[in-house]
Amino acid sequence: MSSGLNLAQQEAVNYLHGPCLVLAGAGSGKTRVITHKIARLIQSGMPPKKIAAITFTNKAAAEMRERAKGLIGRDAKHVVICTFHALGVRMMREDGAVLGLKPAFSILDSDDVTKILKDAGGSVDAATARLWQWTISRWKNMGLNAAQAEAVAADDSERITAQIMARYEERLAAYQSVDFDDLIGMPLKLLREHEAVRAKWQEALGHVLVDEYQDTNATQYEVLKALVGERGRFTAVGDDDQSIYGWRGATLDNLRKLPIDYPTLKVVKLEQNYRSTSAILRAANNVIGPNPKLFPKTLFSELGEGEPVRIVDA
Repeated sequence: MSSGLNLAQQEAVNYLHGPCLVLAGAGSGKTRVITHKIARLIQSGMPPKKIAAITFTNKAAAEMRERAKGLIGRDAKHVVICTFHALGVRMMREDGAVLGLKPAFSILDSDDVTKILKDAGGSVDAATARLWQWTISRWKNMGLNAAQAEAVAADDSERITAQIMARYEERLAAYQSVDFDDLIGMPLKLLREHEAVRAKWQEALGHVLVDEYQDTNATQYEVLKALVGERGRFTAVGDDDQSIYGWRGATLDNLRKLPIDYPTLKVVKLEQNYRSTSAILRAANNVIGPNPKLFPKTLFSELGEGEPVRIVDA
C-alpha cells in the first residue's frame, strides 16, 4: 500500500495505532494519503465498516469514495465516507430517541428556520430573523445552549437573542425537527450524556480520519474526541495555513489542542508539492511566512523553477 508514496506519505499511512496529525500543504497529496491509509487499515485487519473518513462537503466525500473504490474495490462501499453532518444524521436516526427525537425527525432548511425564528421572536422582518439565525448558529458551533449563550451575552441585544433561542429550541422539539447546526450539537450531547451510546459508537468506529481538520469548529472537535475515546485512534489531516472558515466557527485552537489532549500525537509533515513549480511555492512561502506558525513547514517542488510569478493589477 506504499507504492507511489513519498517517505512522509508512507510514514503517515503506516502509523495505525494512535493519534496522528498529518500537516498537508496545498498539492501535497493529502487525499492520496487518506485513501491509502484506509487501504492500509483494511490490510492490517480492520473491517471496512469500522473505518470512518469525514470530509466537509458532499463533493469531497464523493471524490474520496471514488478514489477509495479505485484502490480497494468493493470494500470501499463499506467504509463510512461522509460529512460530519451526515454522520450526525446517522447517529440521531439510530439513537436520537434518548433525546426525545423520533427516527423520522425533520431537518429544517434556512427558510424554515427563518419562519420559526420570526414566530419565536414575534412578528419581525426576515432580515432580523436571519441575524438571529446567524448569531444562534455561531453559539451552537461554540457548543453553547440558550442558557449558556445568555450567560455570556455581550449586550442586551445578544441577551434578547438568547431568549429567542430558548423559544426557538422549544418549537424545534415540539415539531420533531432539527436545524443544520443540531446535526453536530445533538450527536455531541448523545455521546457526552449517554454512556451506552458513546460505547456503541466507539466500538463501531475503530479509526476515524478527518479531512480539512483546520476547518473544524469547537463542537466538531468535541465530537471527534468523544468518538475516539481514550484510544485516540484517529488521523487528522489539515494545514494551519489554509484555514478559511473562521466565520462559521472554525478555529485553529483545535490544532493547538491536539498535542495537549493527545501527548503521544504523531505529527507528519507533507511538504512536497506535486502541483506547482518552485517559483510559485517560493512566492507562496514568502506571502504566508509572516503568519503565526503552529507547525512550521516549507513547501518544495521537484517540478522545476518555472516561470516567475507576476503581480497583475485588475
